[in-house]
Amino acid sequence: MILVGYLLTGVEASRFITAVNTVLWVALLLITLWAPGVPARVRRIGVMATAVLLVTSVSLGFLSTDAAQGWRFLLLALAQMAAMIAIVSRIIQHEEVGLQTVMGGVAAYALIGFFMGAIYNGADFLITGAFLNGVVDPADYTYFSFVTLTTVGFGDITAATELAKRLVVVEAFAGQVFIIVFVARLVSLWGHPIRADRTG
Repeated sequence: MILVGYLLTGVEASRFITAVNTVLWVALLLITLWAPGVPARVRRIGVMATAVLLVTSVSLGFLSTDAAQGWRFLLLALAQMAAMIAIVSRIIQHEEVGLQTVMGGVAAYALIGFFMGAIYNGADFLITGAFLNGVVDPADYTYFSFVTLTTVGFGDITAATELAKRLVVVEAFAGQVFIIVFVARLVSLWGHPIRADRTG
């Protein structure tokens, strides 16, 4: 579902595609939040953020102001962060590392990219002047985020403000720490318990 959501952002923008994409993200977030083992507090925050996202996205979708669009993207970022926290919370409760555990880690890593892409997009609507240089399409924010997250750094889109530069550094650093420390650790524990038995 995450991949389909991303691919839809590459389709020519229309109200129909925006509506389908919003419904897809809401469904994904709710599925993630209602997975067994997600802490009640994370679930409550995530469900509230998702409900607000849905109502606000539909409402703000009819407004053409930059502020309305900016806040819509920041709400999306909040909901995506809640989903990422829910996934990680669920992963660490697994008894043994298997395919589902590792794929959960990969999904959480992908959500970092979507979360930061929504932050960049929202910030570009809310600040005066360009937040990023070289953006030609709304999908460029997510593209730039994943290029930053994976430290590929093509250079076709760059940070235009001091805040953008700092967010880029935070994303690149967080992405590397997450993939090296968390996902790599899960892969190394494949078929073994997540936590060592300390009773013996």
